[in-house]
Amino acid sequence: MNELFADVNKILTAVEELSNNHLYFRDDLEILIKIAQQSENLILLEELSFHAKFSNGLLKVIQRKDPIIEEAFLLKASNEYKDSLQKVVKLLEDLLKEGNDFIKTIFKEKYLGLNQQCLLNLNNFCSDLSYLKLYFNDLKDL
Repeated sequence: MNELFADVNKILTAVEELSNNHLYFRDDLEILIKIAQQSENLILLEELSFHAKFSNGLLKVIQRKDPIIEEAFLLKASNEYKDSLQKVVKLLEDLLKEGNDFIKTIFKEKYLGLNQQCLLNLNNFCSDLSYLKLYFNDLKDL
């Protein structure tokens, strides 16, 4: 898979296509891919994208509030969402350890703060990362 990661722009183009050109934070995604590539930590990036996609899916179920879905299931989904989001934060922090202090500060202020705007940003970034997961899935099919 490493040789398939040689061209970051090619990856971003593919991810943008998968998202129908609806990435929230393309530049930040590019930064993360570059950090993972430079630190040879693509497995961590793939794990991050997996948990982000899982979190994103759970959030959609919770937000839908379908009356057919039982309250117990929604409570369980909410708890799983919180756990999954904590994994996303941990993996993001682990990956950012390889970045410079400026990048760490930007990501911390944008995604990891304990406020509503950071949570909204993190959820949107999870959406972007879920398209990266689809890209990884496509690579496995090659």
